[in-house]
Amino acid sequence: MDPRISRRAFTLIELLVVIAIIAILAAILFPVFAQARSKARQASCISNLKQVGLGVLQYCQDYDNVLPPTNTAGESYEASYIVAARLQPYIKSFALFKCTDAADAPMGTTQAMQHDNGSGDYMTDPANIGLPASKVGTAQYFNDVYPPTDYKFNPSFYGQPTPRDLDSSDICSPGHATMVIDWPPMGNTWPGTAFWKQHGGREFGRHTNGSVVMFTDGHAKWFSFKTLYPSGNDDGRSDQWNFWGFWWGAEKHGGKEPNDGTFNPAVNSCR
Repeated sequence: MDPRISRRAFTLIELLVVIAIIAILAAILFPVFAQARSKARQASCISNLKQVGLGVLQYCQDYDNVLPPTNTAGESYEASYIVAARLQPYIKSFALFKCTDAADAPMGTTQAMQHDNGSGDYMTDPANIGLPASKVGTAQYFNDVYPPTDYKFNPSFYGQPTPRDLDSSDICSPGHATMVIDWPPMGNTWPGTAFWKQHGGREFGRHTNGSVVMFTDGHAKWFSFKTLYPSGNDDGRSDQWNFWGFWWGAEKHGGKEPNDGTFNPAVNSCR
């Protein structure tokens, strides 16, 4: 070998500098990649709810614009997974009711709210409300007749003997009235923060500090937590999501109540 040819290797300092640069780039890029994945799941959730919205509208066309019923008492806490089951002839998919960011597979978050759901104690027997009989028994109601459901139907449509119809005089603006929301949209909603931490719930909604909602006219959109809960709590104010578009909701969201949150007793319908 010609002694005039020298070989120069990397020094330890140069290797450490290269490693440090790679580590800095990784620290910068990894959060960006994580945010991109989160946005992709958010887009998937919007797509799910748009298709659910189409299924609801098809159902309503066949039933005089009346929403799918829950049970004979119309309890809103049971509405979501029962409605999801009634929509199956139109949607034909359990997967559309599972959010890709939810952590409660195979059980949905709306079913997880019912503490003894694993044994079926708090779930209505589907055969008692005009749905097919379960093939696996009460322990698996949440993934048999009832789809695992991560989306909650707005209690403003339920909580009475029969659900409101799409022509209800209580609805001032179908484009503002929220029918379905990603559940839970806040960490301290019932049954509480500790419960939702165990079931994958996040403090300010499942998608980048917000939630996806589907409206009565069938379109779906993401909203920030601050928009959904302007006061920061589920305190029943007229400008929070479950009142939008109804006469008791704030004017800025398509309702009839003054935007300052005061109650107008003279208003009791949209007509």
